[in-house]
Amino acid sequence: MAPASRSTSASAFADGLVVLGGLKAETVPIKAAILALGTIFTCYLTSSVLLGHTPLWLPDITHCARGSPERYFFRIGMCTSCCMLVLVWVTTGVWADRVCKEHGTRGSCCKALPNDKSALTGAVGCLLLIMGSCCIEPGDMMPWTFHTIGATGFFLCQVFAMCSVTSNVSSAARAAEESGLVVHGVSPMGLVIKKWCVKAFYALLALEAILPICGVKGPTGAVLEWLLTANVMVWVVSLSYDFSAAQLYAAYVEPQQGLPSTKTSNAPK
Repeated sequence: MAPASRSTSASAFADGLVVLGGLKAETVPIKAAILALGTIFTCYLTSSVLLGHTPLWLPDITHCARGSPERYFFRIGMCTSCCMLVLVWVTTGVWADRVCKEHGTRGSCCKALPNDKSALTGAVGCLLLIMGSCCIEPGDMMPWTFHTIGATGFFLCQVFAMCSVTSNVSSAARAAEESGLVVHGVSPMGLVIKKWCVKAFYALLALEAILPICGVKGPTGAVLEWLLTANVMVWVVSLSYDFSAAQLYAAYVEPQQGLPSTKTSNAPK
């Protein structure tokens, strides 16, 4: 699958490629986020409301997915969502790099991590969550170390990658505005949402470190986990605004011999 603009995909036949299928790229982040949140909510309803495996008030997400049948719901839903998020990160890397390159800030705006490496970090985090989700088991069979590495690795990779992409795109947009240029392919609404999500990331991580030091008791870990998960998905959904502004189209293509290219088909006879 190759991210491309809609005009590019429309001329794929003339470039010796056959479009096998595709979809608007802005729909993928929304579907991935809805599937992830829907899976978690389904597991909560099954575990806490219907079967009583976990308490109604603020169980952590992992415990909502440990019993049967909820752990099977969780594996199917989260693994599928993570595969979709890998595609989202691939598209995000292409989109963010195009924005930075267009406004001449490809290198100077990369304060934390270049866009391609940020996308790779985000994709690796999704693979870690697949690992952490597949190993969830009830009782003493739960491999807590393996699961903790997967779940914690997911959040750390997502936060780092999302903050890096937000910083890079914000710097490119600011440089374009200072030069009096129109920022193409970036949604103002999407960028505002991303900036607020980054601020929320910092606040949640600070609370994660401060609350234990202050001796605060209660389900603070579960609260932060739910909020951090929601914040990640809000950031993902904000990409739909940008992909729409950039008119990205995710197309499945294959080379086709015998088709004329644009260079030869328009040549005078």
